[in-house]
Amino acid sequence: MSELQPSLAESGADVKGMFNRVARRYDAANRVMSGGIDIVWRRKAIARLLQDLGDTPRVLDLGAGTLDGAIEIARQAPGAEVAAADFAREMLRRGRRKIPRRAHVATHAADGHQLPYRRDVFDAAFSAFCVRNLADLKQGLSELRRVVHPAGRVVILEFLRPEKPRFFFDRIWNARVLPAIGRLITGDRAAYRYLPESIARFRSAPEFAELMREVGFLNVDTEPLFPSGVATMVVAS
Repeated sequence: MSELQPSLAESGADVKGMFNRVARRYDAANRVMSGGIDIVWRRKAIARLLQDLGDTPRVLDLGAGTLDGAIEIARQAPGAEVAAADFAREMLRRGRRKIPRRAHVATHAADGHQLPYRRDVFDAAFSAFCVRNLADLKQGLSELRRVVHPAGRVVILEFLRPEKPRFFFDRIWNARVLPAIGRLITGDRAAYRYLPESIARFRSAPEFAELMREVGFLNVDTEPLFPSGVATMVVAS
């Protein structure tokens, strides 16, 4: 395999500052840009995550953002203890307002490269559209492997680099439409130009699966999600 080009985050992009800037309008921008399909992706991924975990699993949501994933975990598994970790404090602050009263969700301002949790403490971990933003991807994935016990499961949702060009999604939707929508809703065009550029500079599904194996996950499956494999679900254990 040829040497990989570093991702935008690995090249030093100010990802933390970007997410803190757009936090106030982040949810609104997501719903418009995805047409709500991101909700469907999370539900499917979290159902896979929680399968056979029992009634009271301990679950990490890495890059929890405004807590859509953590809240969905609590909805599907009301007895779950969820640790929602993100390095963008403004995102967490916005998300806390949405936590249902009975949900067991604790928020932690934490860096994915050095998580403040003991080894093997979680039964499972979920991460949606976070790992592409890690400045050291291998270190971040190694931390996931460290904090989830050996029999546990990790499910990751991500926009991985397509192996073949997609004219509509890559050259029109991602490159032109999304930055325009993002600027209209949040007033921050640069943040939403980062999205297509970061996808183009990230790993493909086979490259990402290989890295997961390198950090210690023995079983790694990737599943392209509707429509047309725009997002990918990675299940590892």
